Amino acid sequence: MKYFTSVALTFLALSQVISCTRTYVYEFGNDVGEIIYQGDGTIPLLRHVTDVNIPVPAGAIITYVKVTVDAISPPKVDYHSENQKISIVYSLTQLCLSDYTITVKAVKSY
Repeated sequence: MKYFTSVALTFLALSQVISCTRTYVYEFGNDVGEIIYQGDGTIPLLRHVTDVNIPVPAGAIITYVKVTVDAISPPKVDYHSENQKISIVYSLTQLCLSDYTITVKAVKSY
């Protein structure tokens, strides 16, 4: 009975946390070009730093990056153009369980 009560309380607590999430949108660059990458993922509870490498086709120049994060508190999101990488960082005091979606646009270089 104690085990069932613990599981039930944990489930209820997690459902309350998930229902308290907000959507945070981060945009970099100008919204032009064709979509070259769309991806999404989940950041586990204890991972405070998540890096996502963007696969860029040969001859493409990234013009726009949009990162949408559904989280309890806002992370720090950066786009590193020198190595086509996105970093999503939470401080050690933040709850980092969250979902993210990434959209990247590019134009062809001539």
